[in-house]
Amino acid sequence: MPTRATRGLTVTAALSALLAASALAYAGEGDPPAGSCSSVDICVGAGTDGKGGGSGSSSGRTPSGNGRSGAKDQKCTLVDGTEIECAPGYNPDDHCFYELMDPQPEKGPGHTDMNGTEAVGPGAFYMQDCIVNDVGGILWLANPPATVLPDPAVLAQQALDNMTLLGADIGSSPAPGKPGLVGIPVWLWTNEAATTWGPNSATATVPGLSVTATAHVTKITYAMGDGGTVTCTTAGTPYQKSYGGTASPDCGYRYTKVSTDKPGGKFTITATSSWEVTWQASTGETGVLPVETRQSTTTARVGELQVVN
Repeated sequence: MPTRATRGLTVTAALSALLAASALAYAGEGDPPAGSCSSVDICVGAGTDGKGGGSGSSSGRTPSGNGRSGAKDQKCTLVDGTEIECAPGYNPDDHCFYELMDPQPEKGPGHTDMNGTEAVGPGAFYMQDCIVNDVGGILWLANPPATVLPDPAVLAQQALDNMTLLGADIGSSPAPGKPGLVGIPVWLWTNEAATTWGPNSATATVPGLSVTATAHVTKITYAMGDGGTVTCTTAGTPYQKSYGGTASPDCGYRYTKVSTDKPGGKFTITATSSWEVTWQASTGETGVLPVETRQSTTTARVGELQVVN
């Protein structure tokens, strides 16, 4: 007897197999639809893609844990009494899983499902998978099945997993290739983009529920390479020549030692960006996912002004 432990996440594969096997059962004209998104896997609307750039290097998404932060334990009971971990699309009334087909097969007079039901009037085609007795196929339903919805936090995490969140695209003055001096103001900033500062959003959906996750940076902590740090709660102000020798109004630093004893004669500056991720569900529920961090680096060459008598 298959259980959720051995088959749970294979429901997607089962649905895919059923989609192929049900081609003969679909009596409509043309080929059966392929590539439909399984509600068991959760359909995810992509977030903003991004590419590293600017000074320093940026790291992309690093998976953390099992990707299910804040998820509630949901249990479903099969027809034989077996208790399984529920997946989206499970209908407790008939102990089957349902996937809203996307794209939808052609409907209307002459187009039928696996039971010969004509696809006319209000309704939609679903893939049905009953894992206890291995029945299922393409089904026309006038009303959506009463399926179990996942915890919105699970969908929020799925949406987050589809985003590109990077470390700061660091700008600095003096620039990495230019020498600076002890005591002279150093300006720091990140070139703002959805992938380096935010906001960055993505939406994950299953039938009956959608969740939009939005990420933005709340702070960047710069480890300056000399043992000192500075934390900036803004993106920083890009330096302009007209500012002269003034200090940055919101994100700056002053070195008190030279970098001559460091590799390459330069300090390595490591920027750690803290991304806050909030989510909003179509049910009105809201929440916050654990903070995500990303890192990027740049360098600073610092010398000492020599006075000649």
